[in-house]
Amino acid sequence: MAKKVPGRVKTLIGFLEWAKQFSDGQYLFRGVRKKSYKIEAGACRRLPEVDRYNPAKLLKINQELIDKARLLGHDQLSGDQLSDLALLAELQHFRAATCLIDFTRNALIALWFACEQIATIESQEEKKNTDSRDKVEETDGKVYAVRIDDPARFRTITSELLEKDIDHFFRVDGNGRYPLYQWQPKLQNNRIIAQQSVFIFGGAKIEAADECIISRGAKEDLLKALDKLVGLTEATIYPDSDGFARLHVQNNPDFEPDPQGYLQRGIEAHQKGEREEAITNYTTVISPLPDETAQPPEKDILSWAHHHRGIAYLGENPSDSAVDLAIEDFTEAIQLKTEIIESVIENPARTRLLKKELARIYIYRGSARYWQKGDFDSAITDYTEAAELDSEYAEAYNYRGFAYLNNGDIDKAIADYTKAIDIDQELTEAYKDRATAYLANSDFDNAIRDYTKAIQLDPDDTNIYNYRGLAHFRNSETDKAIDNLSKAIQLKPDSATAYYNRGIVQLSLRNWEEAKTDLTISKNQLDVATEFQQEYGRVEDFERGMDIELPEDIVSILTAEDTSTNIHQDDL
Repeated sequence: MAKKVPGRVKTLIGFLEWAKQFSDGQYLFRGVRKKSYKIEAGACRRLPEVDRYNPAKLLKINQELIDKARLLGHDQLSGDQLSDLALLAELQHFRAATCLIDFTRNALIALWFACEQIATIESQEEKKNTDSRDKVEETDGKVYAVRIDDPARFRTITSELLEKDIDHFFRVDGNGRYPLYQWQPKLQNNRIIAQQSVFIFGGAKIEAADECIISRGAKEDLLKALDKLVGLTEATIYPDSDGFARLHVQNNPDFEPDPQGYLQRGIEAHQKGEREEAITNYTTVISPLPDETAQPPEKDILSWAHHHRGIAYLGENPSDSAVDLAIEDFTEAIQLKTEIIESVIENPARTRLLKKELARIYIYRGSARYWQKGDFDSAITDYTEAAELDSEYAEAYNYRGFAYLNNGDIDKAIADYTKAIDIDQELTEAYKDRATAYLANSDFDNAIRDYTKAIQLDPDDTNIYNYRGLAHFRNSETDKAIDNLSKAIQLKPDSATAYYNRGIVQLSLRNWEEAKTDLTISKNQLDVATEFQQEYGRVEDFERGMDIELPEDIVSILTAEDTSTNIHQDDL
């Protein structure tokens, strides 16, 4: 029977297609950076070629290693003496060659090891002295898949077996065969956890269910894909001091980051709140220093750099010039993303994803125009573009509804909020904002209904209780108004607006002392006089509307005037 030829992959999708066949059983994976490497323990490679698969010789070299380690006192950990297996695992962690073979439950981690850069292991001198033809062949990697759910071949290490001497695991079974053992240490270090490691060892040769060749020319792109899509990097694979040192060995070149690297640096700085550092890195992607050897960044990376730099420029309390720069960046990102979409129009899945990304850039530019520039019309145009690009983007309709509401077009606002809710019935902001639109239209029942739904979705939002209390007040339901405003104060005891609104409700009920207390508390944080004037006009207008006459001390709070020597106008 002819030997099966291993598959060869060059892309992450191709690798996942290969790995899909292992979903019907239990498999472990091992990645090796050279395709000529076999599935063998490090200790095997210390033996002469003729003895590499001799169980007795493998046992002997491991027994000698254990004896030497115990003699030198290396078998102690946190005051406890390690068993033979635990000692071998500890020694292997520090790069000793043992009978334990590292596998992983995660095929993508195995792929990372198969793509691992040679420069981190071989010296440049060793590479220079390698025959070029051999070097090309040997830099292809390989991933092995080993099926482990066969009780006749594999045994699992239990707590009882863990205490056995190493020779126990190199004995033949009742059928005259050497079993293999799988062991996932319970006292796991960070590296074992990160690599989802499982050790396989024993006297039998390990046979692969299948193997996959990783093309040497694809390794760099595969490593980038693993980093970007699943976060696998050398730092995450080796998350310990030894791994950190490994990243900085003398034969690991200190490469200048590529555009993707600078973009990632910018994002990481941005997420830490280091806005200026983030902008510097984004700018390096967009306007790199002259370098004849450097490749210009791809449009997708360039688009993301403009997008993220625009967000960074906005920051907190941005200046007018920073807002202008942000809008320029969003505009450039939109142009680049549009060009990318036009170039992949024959790929529907890719086009849909890019349109979703483009829709979100329009939202950012629209929000900058709305909040920082007060340009409602331009904001509405951007929000409309976002909704057309991604018709299921509920937030796009919600943002546009908010712009319509503040532009005085209440009916269009309500229609947009309703569309957002149709798409996402859990979108709290849409219920809250539609309720505010109903309130502006004096449709109190619908406003209260929407505020109630918003509270069900987010019962800890002080503002919703505050607004529902206001809606009840305007609907002549003063008891419910006070209940809601009191709940808002309970949730946020320093809510000046809730105290102010409750004070106004108390005025309508002629509860002068309660009203004075609430308004006085509110006055410490809120310009009560201005707030009152904007909402109700003059004190006399409020008194007429409520059919009440306010005490002078309360009038002084509402007008910010000392009325002790003044005559109330109604007394004239």
